Amino acid sequence: MFDPSSDPFEKAYNRGCMWGMAGGRVDQCPYQDEALEEWWVQGWDAGAAAWHHHREPAASRSV
Repeated sequence: MFDPSSDPFEKAYNRGCMWGMAGGRVDQCPYQDEALEEWWVQGWDAGAAAWHHHREPAASRSV
């Protein structure tokens, strides 16, 4: 049976997402492998977008 938590790409994406949500910089990717780095950066993009959205003043958000 496949365990999604053992997928290295999923782990890289999730780690990047958490780093982005924490406000970390994209140039601090811990991966040397090009494919894992790409997944990490995609996760970072999603996390950073959520972080920036959360930090916007409520009045400036379009609803």
